[in-house]
Amino acid sequence: MALTSTRFTDQKAPCGQTVDAEHFQDQDEECLVSDEWFYACGCRVIHHEYHDGTVSCRVTRHDGKVLTDELEAEHEHHS
Repeated sequence: MALTSTRFTDQKAPCGQTVDAEHFQDQDEECLVSDEWFYACGCRVIHHEYHDGTVSCRVTRHDGKVLTDELEAEHEHHS
């Protein structure tokens, strides 16, 4: 998969503001899919899906506060 970059206007950022955003999606040797959003206010969302089925997601607000920082293995079971 080649790197794709798309610009959006009027997207809701993690902080709640409606701003312009840029979305990057790529595949590399370490990550099956890298999905990243960067918002004009400074917020960002980084989502990675790895070859072993592990998924990580980190959502950071423009002031540096981490709203979500998760790592979940495909084989984990939730009750």
